[in-house]
Amino acid sequence: MKPPPYVLSQGVLAAIGNALSQAFAVGIGTSHEASQPQHEARPCVPSVRQQSKAQRQSEGHARTIVEGRWGMCEFTRKCANIIQSWNPAVIRLLDSLPYDEEVVVWGRRWIVKTSTLGERHGYGVYACEDIIVEDLASCRREGPTLFPYGGPIYKRRHWNMILTQHPEWKTFALEMDTFAGSTRRHSDRRVIDGDPIRSGNIAGFINNTVGTRPKRRVNCDWVFVEGPPPAPYGQTYHEDHYLVLATRTIRSGDELFTHYEWS
Repeated sequence: MKPPPYVLSQGVLAAIGNALSQAFAVGIGTSHEASQPQHEARPCVPSVRQQSKAQRQSEGHARTIVEGRWGMCEFTRKCANIIQSWNPAVIRLLDSLPYDEEVVVWGRRWIVKTSTLGERHGYGVYACEDIIVEDLASCRREGPTLFPYGGPIYKRRHWNMILTQHPEWKTFALEMDTFAGSTRRHSDRRVIDGDPIRSGNIAGFINNTVGTRPKRRVNCDWVFVEGPPPAPYGQTYHEDHYLVLATRTIRSGDELFTHYEWS
């Protein structure tokens, strides 16, 4: 007589099925790391050193040619990116100054022609109208405004780099931050490139009284002004600047003279 077949209880069958399902899931499923959400690949950002190297390589190939007082000048490397373009119209100056021809600058009539100092001194600026200065105004340096001293403005360290490549570029440059109380470091002091050939700057033709024979009298001066020029000339120009003021009465036909030391 055969023994009766062994019948598994429902609880045992459920436990076996649960164990098999877990084993099957582990066998064909993904790993714990793979089951985690995937993050997007982060872009490769160059380090500061890599950026600096790339910038140096770019500057090493930089090259620009601009017109200077003595002809075309080629600037390379960092200087090629330092040289600034300048639009005289932003401060209401003429783009170019004709010689021996009357022009109007800042509402007054002037003429640029050979200086009374002689041909070796080049050109000078002459008034074509009377400009009256009261005695007290001349003492306080509050005489009538003639015109600005304009041109692109550079930091001293950048200006030195320009002069390293082309020393002749400094013609008619004017230091901006030499006044008492200036707190700028020497390398950050500003220099105006006031060469009239490049900037339409009529103030660049004003001659110096130092060493003149007979001694010429100063009749104008450069005054540093913080902020934009007076209306309507400050509508498009908002930087610090220099103004040329009359310090004594100037008659029609008088040449402008000021006093400055060569640096």
